[in-house]
Amino acid sequence: MNARLVTALLLLAGAAGCVDNNASVRLSAACFPPTPSDTGGCSYSTSCTSVMMDNLWVDATYVSPTGTSVNGLIWPFQVDNQRPSNGAPADGSTNTASAFITAYQIAYFSSAIALPTITIDDTTRLVEAASSQVVSIPVVPPSVALLLGGVPAGTQLRAEIRAKGHFGDGQSFETGPFSVVVFVDNGRGSGAYCPDPAKIIVAGQCPQDGQSNVTLCK
Repeated sequence: MNARLVTALLLLAGAAGCVDNNASVRLSAACFPPTPSDTGGCSYSTSCTSVMMDNLWVDATYVSPTGTSVNGLIWPFQVDNQRPSNGAPADGSTNTASAFITAYQIAYFSSAIALPTITIDDTTRLVEAASSQVVSIPVVPPSVALLLGGVPAGTQLRAEIRAKGHFGDGQSFETGPFSVVVFVDNGRGSGAYCPDPAKIIVAGQCPQDGQSNVTLCK
């Protein structure tokens, strides 16, 4: 093998190592949240029943009528594990292609404010091989919401989210980034809106009040 070919192969291998990984585990969609139940609960399927077509918003200063500070934005996302299954529970073998998400890394980009890249440790989320799972990700956690409290209404930021974890064989993974655009509308208050005058009681919101959500009125 001549030196020129060896050099070309090394350059190609180096470039491949810099490519974001979306071939094994990936964040594939921001889900449209479900309508709350009559008791205000939010129930999610293992995959998005529909996807969010708009950007998100959050009031980083919002305090609910009960006096509870919401301070942040959470959102449901679909995660796909594209690795084929290599084990069958029936025969007692271990499926080493199962993925276990243990953390999220979020980088923020905005022309109005500089925000740090953060890592959020999370309760382990299992995504079986060749399947999907919906996970709830704090796109704007309380620590970041506190930094956004003084920005003007309408400030825009982009959050690049990466999921991190390991497979059943112990091999670690980090997904390529999934971008979400968020408008910080401080002072906007509740996201609850009851268009029918006969229905004025808000039963619940999914995911939560003070941000983009779906409201059920009774």
